Amino acid sequence: MPTIVHEVRATRTATPVLVQATEPVPGLFVYEQPDELRRPNQISPWRIGHQSGLVIANAMYESDAIRGAKKIADLADWTLPADELRRDVSPTELYEALSWANCDHPAYA
Repeated sequence: MPTIVHEVRATRTATPVLVQATEPVPGLFVYEQPDELRRPNQISPWRIGHQSGLVIANAMYESDAIRGAKKIADLADWTLPADELRRDVSPTELYEALSWANCDHPAYA
């Protein structure tokens, strides 16, 4: 899977940080959390992010993040804007599917 440059945002209004990422599912990116956004002693450095730059989930291993992105691929059209996805995707269904791939809500990082 080729790597591309992807913009990551800590919040919708934050200045973006550039990372190297893969896109296993259209609109979903897998990347390692950049140092400037990591918390001390963080044990889950891999992220599944939306094309908007916002994070969807975290994982301890890259392979889990890729598996998680593929697991949620059919839940939505991830190329849609984040606001539409927030309205249309059930967080419960999303994180239940991600848990099968050893991925967590980003608040648990």
